[in-house]
Amino acid sequence: MEDPVIENLKTICLCKNIKKGTILNAIHGGYHTVEAVNRKLGTGSGDCKGERCGPKIKEMIESLLDIAL
Repeated sequence: MEDPVIENLKTICLCKNIKKGTILNAIHGGYHTVEAVNRKLGTGSGDCKGERCGPKIKEMIESLLDIAL
């Protein structure tokens, strides 16, 4: 199992250099949709328009909240 500190430092949004820990904090803070996380953090607003990070954020939300979006 990977170190949680290192895991949280992984870049999820490559365009905006937003780390996994930052996204997890937003989800824990009540941002429970990809759109809400995007508005809060600016993910999905880079050159790829969320093509790379959107699915990862969705997966993180579903995993943490145990729901299917």
